[in-house]
Amino acid sequence: MSVNHASTPLATGQPVTWGIIGTGYIAHLFAADLAHVPDARLVAIGSRSEEKARAFANQFAIPRHYGSYAELADDPSVQAIYIATPASVHKDNMLLCLNAGKAVLCEKPLTVNAREAEEVIDRARDGHIFLMEAMWTRFVPTMVKLRELLAAGVIGEIRHFIGDLGSRVPFNPQGRVFNAALKGGALSEKGIYLLSLASMIIGRPNRVMALASIGKTGVDEWTAVTLSYPGAQVASLFCSVLVRTRREAVIVGTRGRLRIHEPVICPASLTVRIDPNRGIDQAPQLATSQAGVGRMLMNYGKSSRWIRAIAARYPALSDRLLYGIRSKTIHSPPIGHGLHYQVSEVHRCLRAGKQESDVMSWNESLNIIATMDQIRERAETL
Repeated sequence: MSVNHASTPLATGQPVTWGIIGTGYIAHLFAADLAHVPDARLVAIGSRSEEKARAFANQFAIPRHYGSYAELADDPSVQAIYIATPASVHKDNMLLCLNAGKAVLCEKPLTVNAREAEEVIDRARDGHIFLMEAMWTRFVPTMVKLRELLAAGVIGEIRHFIGDLGSRVPFNPQGRVFNAALKGGALSEKGIYLLSLASMIIGRPNRVMALASIGKTGVDEWTAVTLSYPGAQVASLFCSVLVRTRREAVIVGTRGRLRIHEPVICPASLTVRIDPNRGIDQAPQLATSQAGVGRMLMNYGKSSRWIRAIAARYPALSDRLLYGIRSKTIHSPPIGHGLHYQVSEVHRCLRAGKQESDVMSWNESLNIIATMDQIRERAETL
């Protein structure tokens, strides 16, 4: 059995060799995106089917393929393994890889409940091996910029987070999304992204309230969640596998708002809106350079059809002229599918000899899963 403790820093410039467990849709996206990481090498693929492993290897020119996960975990040439299997088997897959001394990047949710997460994290800790939940959306450029803006206090103190993520998923009772045995459902497939965002932005909630619609296969087809926090903050979340929603998020602060554009899991842009330091109903103080246009707008009155027409066509201009509101959209489109940014984070940690990421820590993954447990326990069902 190969033992490669990830806490031993890798030599500078040394490529990291990767294996993948699972050959489904997300595994294909991950394999394609590895091409965007110069110091990553995909050297092995493992599946429960020799035929599927061979086809995957041929598609991506992978030198070795295995018809079992254990064979891949024992491959001495593999340093890190990406687990792309259903959540129901994440714990067993991770323990297999960790026991072989491999660094692990596992698809979200990390496990199906907090008890399993604690078991896996304890094994990584005891073995001094790197482990991270593959919450890839945290590492795309727009989310990195979002964290910078929040850290700078651009919108003041955060008061409210509103997010929705819904897609119309074709019904397949045997597929991952609608299969209760595979731990599918809207919360696991979609809600995990929103819960992770809320955790990143506000932290761990102290109160959980939820409403869910359970379908004929026994999984939640949509779930609505309200989370409250010690600082009088609140998060309002909605996830669905029945309907396509706006798939956006808004962070409301005491000085303004941040809107994460669609799709919230991999946004190409966000908009910052800064409110004035006075009541919105007070008479506007127009800048000298805007006075002419401002007087024209004011002469027609806020309720006139002219104002409504201008506001509809030029919302940022009318907001600024009438109320002093400033807004700016920041564009940071991802390259590829966006999955490779998390790989660069894994490499950074491995080169530093770290067992966990500061951006997606073990404790935070555990807290998020514990919140999911509470949602399932406490949700009123329809």
